[in-house]
Amino acid sequence: MMPFVRSALALLLVAGFACSATAAVPSAANSTFPRCLVTCPFGDIHFVVVVRDLANNPVAGALVDLEFADCPGAYLCPQRPNYGYTVDPVTRRVRMIADASGSADFPLHVGGVCGTGGVRLFADGVFFASYALASPDQSGDGVVISIFGTDFTTFSAKLGTTDPTADLDCSGTVDAADTFIFEQHVAHACDGIVLPTRQRNWGELKLHYR
Repeated sequence: MMPFVRSALALLLVAGFACSATAAVPSAANSTFPRCLVTCPFGDIHFVVVVRDLANNPVAGALVDLEFADCPGAYLCPQRPNYGYTVDPVTRRVRMIADASGSADFPLHVGGVCGTGGVRLFADGVFFASYALASPDQSGDGVVISIFGTDFTTFSAKLGTTDPTADLDCSGTVDAADTFIFEQHVAHACDGIVLPTRQRNWGELKLHYR
């Protein structure tokens, strides 16, 4: 084989290897993820990440992690089989495997709050974003209580501010729209937390982890 032919083939092989090595590397710039992090212990506020690579192709099977290690106010509800993600209570990491379209749809059963930068998002170890944590569960006990608890009192004190821990619609301001969202989640709780049914027992929380 002529030397220049061998050189050309070698260059093609190197180029092909480089493309294959970088094609599946997640790209934060090409991926899609929420601009803020809002959760409810009941798991009815979804956090959806679509992981794409440097070539803008979906990365099927990407490991998508939300790390709460620097968010001590977050309440990670004990994992249940129907959550669709795994919870590591030691590292305080929530993980999901992206589907064939590169999508990881977290129905996060998480309460509590923490300031900007407390939660970090990764895909296959590539840093995507950091967040404050906002939730109607302002007290971080795994349940949203309005009248007989401190959640609404704490939340209402933030009205008119730009506090991200109460900005439930990601608008940049805590206002009436956020109050409406808060009210939609009153009495929502982690699976296994049972609210007392009689008013005289409000203020007591009975934990029944099945």
